[in-house]
Amino acid sequence: MQNRFSVEVTWDAEAEMWVADSDDIPGLAAEAPDDKSLWAKLEGLIPELLVLNDVKLGPDHCIEVSLNFNPRKERIQLPHAA
Repeated sequence: MQNRFSVEVTWDAEAEMWVADSDDIPGLAAEAPDDKSLWAKLEGLIPELLVLNDVKLGPDHCIEVSLNFNPRKERIQLPHAA
């Protein structure tokens, strides 16, 4: 069981927003005008959605998320939400 999740982040030029969604995290959809604001939203949403969807995590209690901004990628870690 891995605690790695991929989040796709794209720029919506019409809305002037960064938009995030994920096939790995059911129900994840977020948008914000800049990457820092988007990350602030994701920090709260991701652990909450994993709990709500009863996603089983591995024993290290750490969540690694790969944010896939075209063309860059970032990896972050979140504490496990109880």
